[in-house]
Amino acid sequence: MTWTMWTGIGFLLGIWVVWDLLSGTVYLLRKIKRADEPALYWTTMLIWSLVAASCFVGGYYFES
Repeated sequence: MTWTMWTGIGFLLGIWVVWDLLSGTVYLLRKIKRADEPALYWTTMLIWSLVAASCFVGGYYFES
């Protein structure tokens, strides 16, 4: 895998996802706490994880 801007963005978003998993809070349009709204929290975390993963796959095709 070559280092591209998209790879860097993917790593940063991945760190952000891990941070949100550890803190139990995610930000979308507002603060969402895992203890208060678990379904919305996990849905948002899934979306952020997919966006982070797409940076590795999509970035490869955009840069080539």
